[in-house]
Amino acid sequence: PRHLRALVASRGGEARHASSAAMVQGCAAEAPQGRRSVSGRGRGRGLTSSALLALCPLLLLQPTSAAPKEKGPPADKLEGKVTYLWPIHFSSIPLSGTGGKGGVPLEPPEFGAKLADIGLRGFREYLKNTLPRELEVDEDLADMWNRSDHSRVNLCFQRWQKRVFVDQNNLSASYLTSKFEDAPRLEGIDYSWPELYESREFARLKSRVAELAKLYLKRSGMQDVPSKFRIFSWLEVYDKGDALRPDSRIQGAYVAGRYFASVAQGSIKFNFEDPRGINPPFGKTYSHPPFEGNLVMHPVWNSYFVTPNMKDAPAVVFAFLVFPDGGSRADWRQDPTGNITITRSFKVSAL
Repeated sequence: PRHLRALVASRGGEARHASSAAMVQGCAAEAPQGRRSVSGRGRGRGLTSSALLALCPLLLLQPTSAAPKEKGPPADKLEGKVTYLWPIHFSSIPLSGTGGKGGVPLEPPEFGAKLADIGLRGFREYLKNTLPRELEVDEDLADMWNRSDHSRVNLCFQRWQKRVFVDQNNLSASYLTSKFEDAPRLEGIDYSWPELYESREFARLKSRVAELAKLYLKRSGMQDVPSKFRIFSWLEVYDKGDALRPDSRIQGAYVAGRYFASVAQGSIKFNFEDPRGINPPFGKTYSHPPFEGNLVMHPVWNSYFVTPNMKDAPAVVFAFLVFPDGGSRADWRQDPTGNITITRSFKVSAL
């Protein structure tokens, strides 16, 4: 009968309207998953996400018998957000120099030249007089020296500098030792470096590192940034062929970094290993070419290494760790650098 056919047609229109609305709701529910895929690296996933998000306005354009008109963005445009999960916060600035590399330096060229001169003279003195005596009286150190690679010179020098630092600050050697490291006091070894520790330039360097560490931690998301730090800085010198094998720091510091007081262009590279692992599609290496006067900061947990020096001129580098003041250690569970997310807005046109 005619009235029954009209009733069936009416029910069918309502069903089509409900089906179209369900499709739109389903697309809106899937959109967050699309946004997550954009955070991954690679164009393929980004295109998949864009196609999925563009599907929503296309569905909204499907005609329905009783669909009400809703206000919103133009039908051919879509706005959303992309969130990059757990990026590594790497900061690089020109601390000293003449400019032209990333901005105006905070210190004049003489600042880096003076520190490089003090550091290089102390390093040569250590190689000539201290290291031979250490290898003579410490069998474990001698064994490590015989089995090690081109990192061994700076690793031994760093061990000696740890003892210098803890003695200077009345701390236990355990403050700077972890991962089965050791910084023993050996008989007949002088653990002092007044030329460095009493220099105005070294004090200025630590002051600059403290200032920049506050900015770094604030940008990393730390809410209550400490007003004071305890900074352990040690010298590394890379003669031709010298390098530093991959390492990371877990001694309870807030942030790590390096100041390249003297480095020839193209001599060394400061590389970071992919924290996601070594298996494809990961296993990447980020390579930073340092320049003279360059200061960099990065998370303590990120594995890094220094490539062999390819030039004849030595590279003089001041590495550092930024600790809480007062001899305590930072809790790794409160490390803001391990929980960073970056969000940006985007607009796309319907395909």
